[in-house]
Amino acid sequence: MSAPALDLVVAGPVLAPAVGAVAVLALDAVAPRRRLPAPIVGTLALLVSFALAVLLRVRADGGAEVTTLCLPQDPALATTDAPSMVASDCLLRVSTSGALLQALAAAAGIAVLVLLARARGSLAEGPDVRPVADPGVEVALLLATVTGASAVAVAHDLGTWLVGLELATLPVVALAVMRGGTRDSGALNLITTSIASFAIAVVGAGLWVTATGSLRLGGVASWAAGQEDQVRAVLTLGIVLLVAAVAFKLSLVPFHAWAPTTYPRAGAEVTMLLASVSTVAALGGMVAVVHGSASVHATVQPALSVLAVVSMLVGAVLALRAPDPLRLIAWSGVTQGGWVLAPLVAADVDAAVGYLAVYVVAVVAALAVVAALTVDGPRRLEDDRGLLRRRPLHAAVLGLALLTLAGLPPGVAGLLAKFVVLRPLADQGLWWVALPAVVAVVLGLAVYLRWVALLLLPADDHREPEEVDPTATRVAVVTGLVLLAATLVPMILLGTGTP
Repeated sequence: MSAPALDLVVAGPVLAPAVGAVAVLALDAVAPRRRLPAPIVGTLALLVSFALAVLLRVRADGGAEVTTLCLPQDPALATTDAPSMVASDCLLRVSTSGALLQALAAAAGIAVLVLLARARGSLAEGPDVRPVADPGVEVALLLATVTGASAVAVAHDLGTWLVGLELATLPVVALAVMRGGTRDSGALNLITTSIASFAIAVVGAGLWVTATGSLRLGGVASWAAGQEDQVRAVLTLGIVLLVAAVAFKLSLVPFHAWAPTTYPRAGAEVTMLLASVSTVAALGGMVAVVHGSASVHATVQPALSVLAVVSMLVGAVLALRAPDPLRLIAWSGVTQGGWVLAPLVAADVDAAVGYLAVYVVAVVAALAVVAALTVDGPRRLEDDRGLLRRRPLHAAVLGLALLTLAGLPPGVAGLLAKFVVLRPLADQGLWWVALPAVVAVVLGLAVYLRWVALLLLPADDHREPEEVDPTATRVAVVTGLVLLAATLVPMILLGTGTP
């Protein structure tokens, strides 16, 4: 068996941030604690990753086979021929939805990097002073997270899938500690969740290999196992465990407990990384599992339905009681995770990825505004009362992001995203998922309009405008403009799922 050929363009969205991380660490070793070189190298790496992902999306949309690291006749990837299915011997296989996920991970990574690169005090030392995090290490951790998300989005084998999924999570733990300290950063919740999910994923992967005899992920690999009752039971259990492992990453109920406790402690930057890049990786992992469950999808479908419905409803209800922005976004992430999973119940990958694209841009915009306004410390929702009069630009961007999440005009992209999710459910008669989703829409209106109302209401006291962070403000404005563009041209984010 010859060595696999590597197409640098196809592997570029994964390789660029990985090489960037190594380069950043090398620069940090030569010139330690310099603030400028690491963010510049990191930004260039993410821009290359984003550009290549867009290029690959165009190629895949044109019907071309976009693959690399192919291993023909490798016994570890051997499968039984399946009717009307074409097997691929490649470890990385880029589809239009996978390329969009890679582009989302890179773009969100740039937003997080800009926030991380802000100057925060001096490098003072002492027993009562928390040391400032090393910029090079922070950027390297961010690039490692994007590398994992980009890899899992196009992974076609269990090894790449497992490594990519964990690589998109574990660096965030270190970043949370560096940003918030060991006691109150939420890192303990993150590492516990990561270990638990990885253990479940490994058991699920073992059952998959036992049932299929292959490391390949996909419907072709599972087809033969799905034809025999005894082997079918093993395969189904393995897929259910893989779904549960990814459900931790998507903070789906009942695997969600880490999110509302971690988000408020980790700070806006780490929260943005979790809500965007890590969520992109989670959906990429879930898509691979759903593709692999093709032969037993009818058996797995009830489990996916319960996860989606319960997450949508529980997240929306508990978000109504959230007292601060980060906790509200955490519970919002639970309900939005249910929305992302819902179209996968109907095996509609494009709808799930399109919805996630709208959610990621909206939540990055909202968190950028929160970061801009928290110069003087953490905020409560009540602190945003009268924000439109004090800081109209910030209120406008935040309002657009919240209305997009709610699915109300002028956040038309959010409205279309919800329609894109509900359409395959209605087409396949999955009313036990579609009807609770409509209820979740109503609950979501109450969640997000509660915050929007505070922006519009006059403040009880005539307070002065808050001090704002200019860098975070620029990130908020840029993401707000992307949301506005998606409102005018929904295909930017929703792609082929646009009605």
